[in-house]
Amino acid sequence: MQTIQLSLDEEMLSELNRLSSQQQTTPEELIKQFISDRLQQPSKPKTVMEKLKEAEQRRGRPRYFAEGRADLSDRDVRKAIIAEQIENKHKRISEQS
Repeated sequence: MQTIQLSLDEEMLSELNRLSSQQQTTPEELIKQFISDRLQQPSKPKTVMEKLKEAEQRRGRPRYFAEGRADLSDRDVRKAIIAEQIENKHKRISEQS
């Protein structure tokens, strides 16, 4: 087994000690668990839609969630939709004045 040295600032060290006492384990075991959890996560971050689907499976569909387009995870699509909504709102405000 290899040893890794790690330098932590005072704030991080106190937070680590607080968490380890809460979970009734040593800081070393807690760090090993953090590393293990991180290594088991997929390397590609999940999209918003993937996170919503997982949340839906765990606790049901959120009330505020409307059925949307499948490509809403794409930033350019969301940006275009928001720009269109802002333009429409600006037109309505201009017409009322």
